[in-house]
Amino acid sequence: MLRAWLLVIAGLAGLIALRAAYDLTWEPAPSVRVRWREATTDARRAQLERKYRLIDPRSHEGRSYSYMLMDTSRSNIEALVKDPEAADTNDIDRRRFEIPWTTAESRIRYLWLADRIPGLRQPPARWTVIGILAVMTAFGLVRLLAAVDWTGHARRAVAWIRHVNWILEHG
Repeated sequence: MLRAWLLVIAGLAGLIALRAAYDLTWEPAPSVRVRWREATTDARRAQLERKYRLIDPRSHEGRSYSYMLMDTSRSNIEALVKDPEAADTNDIDRRRFEIPWTTAESRIRYLWLADRIPGLRQPPARWTVIGILAVMTAFGLVRLLAAVDWTGHARRAVAWIRHVNWILEHG
């Protein structure tokens, strides 16, 4: 029974902590523009978009695209700016490798603490953690419910109803 309680408490605490982290740390993802070199194929561009966590591509003209940048770490921005296949990058401070937060567009996507933690940057990893915490909670609840003496509770409820019924009939 103690293990079941521990599973429920740990699972719920983890889920609540993730939700609190999201609520306390979310912010709009910045928008950046990248012009890829002519030699960069569409397949290679898609690979680079995944590598640098560039999402929601919008083509403006030719090889120039605007993106929402989901990894705003200095190392990721520096690698993008210095990538030989990126002919040009806009909306990026190339000296400090930072992005002004004024670049958010109307197609807002949000970043939060998990986007800055290497193991949790990818959505499948986040959903795996959430799934594990939810399964822990559910498994603990099932174990707790299985330990309850439901027939004893039912007998007491029936006895109480009969008692109330007798009082109502005999005043």
